[in-house]
Amino acid sequence: MNPVSNSVLQQFLLESRDALEGIADSLLALERDPLDAALMDALFRVVHTLKGNCGLFDFPDMFRVIHAAEDLMTAVRDGRLRYDRDMADALLDAMDFVALQLDGIEAAGEPGAGHGPASVQLATRLRALAEDGTGTGSAGACAEAGPGATGSFIDAAAAEDPRAARMAAALALAPSGLHAGWRESIAAGTTLHWVEYAPEAECFYKGEDPLYQAMQLPGVLWQRVVPADAWPALSELDPYRCNLLFQAVTEAPRAAVDEHFRYVPEQVWVSALPEQAAPALDPELVAEALAIVQAQGEALWSGDGAPWVPGRLLAAVATIRGCMRAIGRTAGLDDLERCAAEALACGSAAPVLAWIERHAQEAAHMVAAAEPPLTQAAAAPAAALPDTDPKFGRRAEDHGAGRVLKVEQAKVDRLMNLIGEMVVARNGLPYLAARAEEHYGVRDMAREIKAQHAVINRIVEEMQDAIMQVRMTPVSFVFQRFPRLVRDIARRLGKEVELVLQGEATEADKNVIEALADPLVHIVRNALDHGLEAPEARLAAGKPPCGRLVIGAFQEADRVVIEVGDDGRGIDPAAIRRKAYAKGLIDEAALERMGDQESVNLVFLPGFSTAEQVSDLSGRGVGMDAVRSAIERLGGSVALSSTPGQGTRLRLSLPLSMAVTNVMVVESGGMQVGVPMDMVVETVRIPANTVHAIKQHRAAVLRGRIVPLRSLNELLAVERPQLHNEQDEMATLVLRVHGQYVGLVIDDFREVVEVILKPMAGILGSLAAYAGSALLGDGSVLMVINPKELLQ
Repeated sequence: MNPVSNSVLQQFLLESRDALEGIADSLLALERDPLDAALMDALFRVVHTLKGNCGLFDFPDMFRVIHAAEDLMTAVRDGRLRYDRDMADALLDAMDFVALQLDGIEAAGEPGAGHGPASVQLATRLRALAEDGTGTGSAGACAEAGPGATGSFIDAAAAEDPRAARMAAALALAPSGLHAGWRESIAAGTTLHWVEYAPEAECFYKGEDPLYQAMQLPGVLWQRVVPADAWPALSELDPYRCNLLFQAVTEAPRAAVDEHFRYVPEQVWVSALPEQAAPALDPELVAEALAIVQAQGEALWSGDGAPWVPGRLLAAVATIRGCMRAIGRTAGLDDLERCAAEALACGSAAPVLAWIERHAQEAAHMVAAAEPPLTQAAAAPAAALPDTDPKFGRRAEDHGAGRVLKVEQAKVDRLMNLIGEMVVARNGLPYLAARAEEHYGVRDMAREIKAQHAVINRIVEEMQDAIMQVRMTPVSFVFQRFPRLVRDIARRLGKEVELVLQGEATEADKNVIEALADPLVHIVRNALDHGLEAPEARLAAGKPPCGRLVIGAFQEADRVVIEVGDDGRGIDPAAIRRKAYAKGLIDEAALERMGDQESVNLVFLPGFSTAEQVSDLSGRGVGMDAVRSAIERLGGSVALSSTPGQGTRLRLSLPLSMAVTNVMVVESGGMQVGVPMDMVVETVRIPANTVHAIKQHRAAVLRGRIVPLRSLNELLAVERPQLHNEQDEMATLVLRVHGQYVGLVIDDFREVVEVILKPMAGILGSLAAYAGSALLGDGSVLMVINPKELLQ
C-alpha cells in the first residue's frame, strides 16, 4: 500500500462508506424508475468520486471493480443500454465487493489477499453487460486484469487496427526525435515497447492527471503528445474535456508498464516493437542542442563571483543535462554532476565551463556519425507535482468551512461516563443537606447546600441533554439497510413487495439504534417469509399482487417507537394454538381458555415457529423469541397485533437513552431496592380487606381491573412479612410486565432518582432477577431488580 497517513486513510474509509450508502439507495430507486436521468447523473457522479478517492491508494482490486461499474453506468447514461434488474444485481454486488474491501482495510490497513480472482470475475460480468450496448470487447478485456494477471494488455493487433496504424505512422516520423538510447537498447538485446495512452475525455472530473501519468512512465526513450481528435473551433473548445493522446517508446519491462497503468488498463495499448535498426541521427538537432550548451557556458562566464551564481549554475547544469541526453551523449553526465558539485563548493563556474568545452567538442565530432537524438515531449508543459493534500474527488475551495465536527465515539462515551459521575455527585448534595439539618442542626447551611444543589442540578441536566444530543442518531442509520434486504429476499421468494419507510429522522441514543438492527432484521425477514403472500395468492384473495411493508418510527414522550406492519395473510390464532399444543408448549387446559391475543403472543415463545420446513430464512424457532429478548435487554417492550387476512403489526417501544436510568427507590425486608420507572404504572396503597384470594395467589380490583399481587419479599426469598401502615394498607407498585398489570407489594416508597445503572459482573452476572446496581448520593449501593424476570 502507498505510504499514506492514517488520517487520510480514515477519511477515505469514512467518505467511501457514506458513498456506498448513497449508491445503494440510488440503485434501488433507479430500478423503480429506470428513466430518471437526473438520478443516474447523480449516481454517476458519486461513483466517479469513489473511483477518484480509491485512486489515491494502491487498491487495484477495488479500483478495477469500481471502474467496470462506472463503464456500465456510462453505457446506461448515454442511452446505449436500458437499466434493468440484472444490471442492478451486478452493480449491487460490485458495491458489496467494495464494502468487503473496506472492511479489510479498516481491520488490517489493506484489503487483504485473495480478492483478485473475485474482482476479475465481477469486472468481467459488469463489462459483459456493458458490451451489450457498446459492441466492443477489446476495451473491456483489459480492464478486468490487473498487475500480474495474464493478458493484462492487448498485444499488437492486425494491420487494420487503428492503433497499429498510428504506431506505424509515428515511427515513420520519429527519426528526428527518437532517443539515442533506442539504438543502444536494440544493440543490447532489450525488448522495446510501444505505449499508446488515451485518457478518457472526462478524466479531469475524476481527479486524474494524464500528463503526469504519462511523464512518470518508466524507461522512456521517446514520447510525444498529439490530439486524439481534430481540435474544434476555438469558440467550441471545451477546456475541461481531455483531447490528448500520449505515445511513447519505453525500454521498461512489460510488467513495469502493466504496473504503472494498473488503474487505467482499458485506456492503454501496448505492443512490443520489432528488432530493427534505430533511425538515423538528425544533424540539425545535434547542432541545435550543442548551440544551447554553448550559450549556457557564455551565460556562466559573465557572472563569475556574483552572489546569484549558484542559482544560475544549477539552472545551466539542468539545461545542459537535458541537451546532452537529447543527442545521446549520456556517458559524460556523471562527470557533469561531479563538476557541478565542485563548482558549487568553490563558488566558481570554472569546473562546469571546462566540462562544456571538453564534451561539447567531442559531441560535435559525432554529428557525422549520426547518433540518434532525443527531443523533449512535443511541446508538452512540465508535469505538475501531485497534490500533497488529497481533496478526495473535489476541490477544497468549492466548499466553505465545515460545520460538522466528526468525533470518535469513544470520546463521546467518555463524556457520557463523566456526566454520569456528575449525576451521582449531584445526588449526594440533598443527602448532605439533610445531615446538616437533622444531625448537626445547621439549617442555614442546609439551605445553602440545597440552593447550590439547584444550580448544579440545572447545569448537570443541561450538560446531560447536550451530550445526549451528540449521541443521538436517526433511525435511518438502521433503516437504510432494508431496501436492499427487502429487494433481495423478495426476489428469492418470488414475491413483489413495496417497502415504505416513515419517520427516518426520528432520533434515539446511538447504542439503542445500533442494538435495534438485529431485531428489526428478524422482524422484516419474518414479514417477508410468513406474512406477505405470493402474487398469485394475493390475487386470489382480492389483493393487489404487490405486497406492502411499512417500517415507521416516531417519538412518544421519552421513548422511541418502531412499528413494522404488512398487509399480508395475518396470524390465525386458532392455528397458533394448535401448533403450540402440538409442540407441547401449552397444555390442553390452556388451549381451551386462551384468547386470540394470548394465542398470537405465543409466537414469542422459545422454540415456536409456524414454518413448515427449515430454511435459511426461517423455521428454527428463534426469530421472535430473540426479538423480544433483545428489546427487553434494551429496556423496551414488544406488542404484536394481527388480523387474519389483513396483516400484522409489530410495535417496539424503547427508551431514548440507556445512559441514565430513572428508578424508584423502595423499602422491603429491611433493605432498599430500585425498580425501573419505565415499568411503573402507578403507586397505590391497597387496604388489606380489599384483597381477595384466587387459588394460591392474591388479587385486588384497581380501576375496574383485576390486578394480581405479588410480595417482593417472597420473590427475593426474604423471610419477613410485608409491612402494612397504620391504616392496614399495603404499599403497592403497579407494574406493566409483558402487557399485563401486576401489583408488587413492598414495605414503603422512598424516592425517584436518576442513576447510572452498572451491569452485574462475575458470578452475580448470572442473577437474572437483578438488572444491575447503582451508586447513591450517600455512597451506598442500590440493587435494581428486573421485574420481568421476577414476575415470570
